[in-house]
Amino acid sequence: MNHSMPDTYAADDDVHTRSEDLTVIILNDFCYVQGGASKVAIDDAIGLAAAGLRVIFIGAVGPVCAELGSAPLKVVCLGQPELLDVRTRPSILLQGLWNFEAGRCLSDELASLRPDRTVIHLHGYTKALTVSPVRAAKKLGFKVVCTLHDFFPACPNGAFFDYRRGEPCTRRALSSGCITANCDKRRYAHKIFRVARGVIQRGLGKFPGAVEQYIYLSCRSKEILAPYLPAQARLRGLENAIDWPRPPKVEASGNQTILYVGRLDQEKGVLLLAQAAAELGLKVLFVGDGPMRSKIENDMAMPVVGWVSRTEVRHYLASARCLVFPSLWYETYGLVVSEASAHGIPVIASNVTAAAERIEDNITGWLFRSGDMADLVRCLKFIENDTRVSEVGGAAYRAFWETATTATIHADRLTSIYRSILAG
Repeated sequence: MNHSMPDTYAADDDVHTRSEDLTVIILNDFCYVQGGASKVAIDDAIGLAAAGLRVIFIGAVGPVCAELGSAPLKVVCLGQPELLDVRTRPSILLQGLWNFEAGRCLSDELASLRPDRTVIHLHGYTKALTVSPVRAAKKLGFKVVCTLHDFFPACPNGAFFDYRRGEPCTRRALSSGCITANCDKRRYAHKIFRVARGVIQRGLGKFPGAVEQYIYLSCRSKEILAPYLPAQARLRGLENAIDWPRPPKVEASGNQTILYVGRLDQEKGVLLLAQAAAELGLKVLFVGDGPMRSKIENDMAMPVVGWVSRTEVRHYLASARCLVFPSLWYETYGLVVSEASAHGIPVIASNVTAAAERIEDNITGWLFRSGDMADLVRCLKFIENDTRVSEVGGAAYRAFWETATTATIHADRLTSIYRSILAG
């Protein structure tokens, strides 16, 4: 594909000449659902367009998913490789530090738009896009807002987690102690690349320093990132929208399955969960994949089904007695916890995660001390009691649906945020 000629998809009416007074340009690494950030970016684009806003979606990596391609908005796909392709294409390293093409692309789109009627919304940027579009937008006088999906605005590895020690990291991001620490998931050479990217991000990209508007998904992530953001930064909370209809409440007390859904990775606490369950003679059904799969499946004899569709995840939730969310790192949201509560499934969660703030301990779920197997065992014992499982599951179901953020509500709140940014 010729990278100088991005693939462009647009609705029948030209996005630039529609009558609406507000244009939103959404920036994201991927033009398809690759992970949580991409799902939110794409859902936001579609929801805002459905609400009548002019929307332009710029993504580095294709293909363009069907939902995005058929929505009444303009999509610009740069058709670039992602950073993970570096083994076969070493030149991607340079793009991973600073994506010149992405910056030029945004500048071209902004040429016919007004700064007082346009908001740039940054989602995922570390896999391909970089923050070059942020510099381009600020240079031309446009307002930028960033959703804090992870900790990359501050931390080089994006998690504030020391993978060597298997615990959250409390070092000051990009301090000498941070730079010299071998904390990366893979090897120290990867850490050096991430540090270089972080330095370029702060210097050439002026990010997060020049961006004053942020959306956080949890109070936990806000608390951790706030010290690294500009003193004058405005942070607004906005929960992710739910994209499923209200299901009947599951009678979890009639089920037997202890469920885990997510990546099978060290920082997710999956080995801790497997060990705690084994101590009680219980089995956990692991839905997901990752480097810990072989150990869980073969060494610990726990069933693993791999990645499945969202529809299949809900099928597994419907047959679950409880969901366990044992992450060792902070997380920024934890969507599966909301999905479990939406079905009336009790959740056992680590107390350091952002998901913990959506659980009222011993009322709508149970919290255990992160990394503490004995405390996790304590919580797993609670689900032996059918009455408690039914009570806690019912309370979780009611609490979730009393305050659920539908796609329409989410789009309305997001639009209000955009208008507030432009008015300020």
